[in-house]
Amino acid sequence: ARVSFIHVPYRGAGPQITDLLGGQTDFAVTSVPSSAPFLKSGKLRALAVTSEKRSPAWPDVPTVAEAGVPGYAADVWYGVFAPAGTSPEIVAKLNAVLKRAARSDAFIKRIESEGVEISVSTPEALGRLASDEAARWKAFVTEHGIKNE
Repeated sequence: ARVSFIHVPYRGAGPQITDLLGGQTDFAVTSVPSSAPFLKSGKLRALAVTSEKRSPAWPDVPTVAEAGVPGYAADVWYGVFAPAGTSPEIVAKLNAVLKRAARSDAFIKRIESEGVEISVSTPEALGRLASDEAARWKAFVTEHGIKNE
């Protein structure tokens, strides 16, 4: 978007949202689960979601692309990882248990109430996603000359 702002690093969403609510910062990019209670109470106002498509939990909130930055998409994703060298049998068992848990009614109800969409895949697919995302953001940082200061 060619905007200029000062990046303020935080050690988590809690301190970030505390400063936003207290007026120490003007805006924040954070996850829906960490901001949902404040959005519901009206203490925060959602300007846009960073995902490629609108959030089912917040259908009236535009995407960043819809709000004026064409092509912008930065989805938040989570993965469960094990140490390198973990046996394929253990990885398969963990994946099966996680899939079963992710399909439980209690988990689905909780995750949907936080505005999160769940997609459970395979260890191989997660590995590809992590690798692709690392390459994507490395290229972005290089292209835009972003420096760690």
